[in-house]
Amino acid sequence: MTVRTATLVRSTDQAILDRLCSSPLDWLMLDGEHASVGLDEMAAMLRGIRGRLPAYARVRALDEALITHALAHGAAGIIVPNVDTAEQAAESVRVVRDSAWPAARVVVQAESAAAVEHITAIVAVPGIEWVLIGPYDLTRSLGIPEQFEAPAFHDAVRIIERACETAAVPVGIFGMTPERVAPYIATGHTWVVVGIDRAG
Repeated sequence: MTVRTATLVRSTDQAILDRLCSSPLDWLMLDGEHASVGLDEMAAMLRGIRGRLPAYARVRALDEALITHALAHGAAGIIVPNVDTAEQAAESVRVVRDSAWPAARVVVQAESAAAVEHITAIVAVPGIEWVLIGPYDLTRSLGIPEQFEAPAFHDAVRIIERACETAAVPVGIFGMTPERVAPYIATGHTWVVVGIDRAG
């Protein structure tokens, strides 16, 4: 099993981007959702990376303009947050496939109780490369914010894992430390995001 490791990137500082690109990381996740990363910052990060590592842009929402902007500046893939239904997953794929960069990868985030409920249908959508679990938003949606050891959270993750395994769709997760993601690697997660290059 090959595990591909990334970190969450919010900085446009060229020295930081150079260090990340020369690190042992396999890919980078550019955070255009929760951070102070707008269109200009996303473009600057992608220019600074210059294709040295695959850069997946997490956009703020399922929005064609945001997705197209990231692809136009060199994103290898798009990560769409808050995908709760198969219809949203299919629209994510459609936007990329209908763009000028149809070979770009499409990743959906499962980070709510609704996503867990509909995960079997979500992973059945053709064109989804892998599913990224957002543990912070998922615990909030379950009413147990940041209680990562709670049985309800473990049960939700296991439901997502089983659906992905059945559909032969890889699964991954975010964690602030290597220790946080290690148990999930042990259960088959092959795309993991560890830590953040800067807060805010």
